[in-house]
This record gives sequence, C-alpha cells and structure tokens, in this order.
Amino acid sequence: MQYFEDKKEILLDKVVNNLDRFVLDFVNLLDEYVIVSGYVSILFGRSRMTEDVDLLVPKMKEEEFKKLWIKLYEGGFWCINTPKPKEAFDMLKEHAIRFSKENAPIPNMEFKIIKNELDKFAYNNKIKVHIGSENLFISPLELQIAYKLFLGSEKDLEDARHLYNLFRDKLNKQELNHSINKLNVMDKVKFLKNGKH
Repeated sequence: MQYFEDKKEILLDKVVNNLDRFVLDFVNLLDEYVIVSGYVSILFGRSRMTEDVDLLVPKMKEEEFKKLWIKLYEGGFWCINTPKPKEAFDMLKEHAIRFSKENAPIPNMEFKIIKNELDKFAYNNKIKVHIGSENLFISPLELQIAYKLFLGSEKDLEDARHLYNLFRDKLNKQELNHSINKLNVMDKVKFLKNGKH
C-alpha cells in the first residue's frame, strides 16, 4: 500500500472480497459520495464483520434522486426501506435509507445526506483509494480515527487503533489533534497507543 498524503490518494494492493465488490459495484453508480465509519478500517485489513457500509452524499433534488434510483435499480440494488422513490426521498430528508442487492439484505449501504460540518469536512477532504483499476472515496483518516474514538464502543475503538497504527507515520498530526479536540475525545487518545481504556 502507498499513501500519497499531498495528493490525497492511496494505492491499495488487495484481493477484492465480497464486501469490497458490493461497495465498488454500488459506488460505481454514483457521481459524488464519501464512505465513512467502519468499512474504512475493514478496507485496510481490519478483520471484522459488518452488516452495513456508511455513505454520505450531497443534498440532491427529487428529480436527481429519482434518476439515481433508476440507475441503482438497473445496477441490481433495491431500497430496503420502501419500493417507492418518492417515499425514500422524503425519508432521506431526516434519516438514512438502506440499499442492498435484491433479496440479500446484508450487506447493505446506509445512504445519508450530508447534514453537518463534520459530514461536509469528510466530503470536502475525502481520499481517493485505488484498488486495481477501480477506486472509491473515503473520509480523511484523521477525522475517521477521531470519530471512531467519539463513538467509543469496543469495536469502534479497535477500528480507530487499527487505522492509527497502520497510518501512524503518514497522519497529519495537527489535523488529528484538531479532530480529537473538536469531538472532545482527548481522554480516549491513550487507547490508540496501548489499547487500554
């Protein structure tokens, strides 16, 4: 793996597994998005299961959403929440909606609209990950680590620690400290180094 911090690009040499294939097939149908949360650490080798992948998209108009809906449907994806695009669009204003491969509810894509400053920062500072001839966009690693500390479950703390140890020499320490302070998780930083909390 090679991480070019200045270009915000990672070349990842890995065998694409079933979860990766699901994610790549989905994002290949999108123009704008960023992947956040648990799948980021799984993508980089953390060995754990997940049922969903969290994805943020910019706010869109109903017509844009309906076009995307058709594209996803033609790509073999369906919405778990409702078969009606209008209903899904209305839900999306307040909550995430989920897409999966037809008749296979797991794994699924948790599809959310960008709503707050953290979401905007993740989207505006995303990192492009190249996997062979395909690519996808993920949240900045510094924010990802801090956010996982903020969530604070055993699984989330291990995700944070995995990313921290893997990218330790490449992380922007100033940005990491900023994200840690913004999310008020200074008390959990020790876990990144020694695994105890």
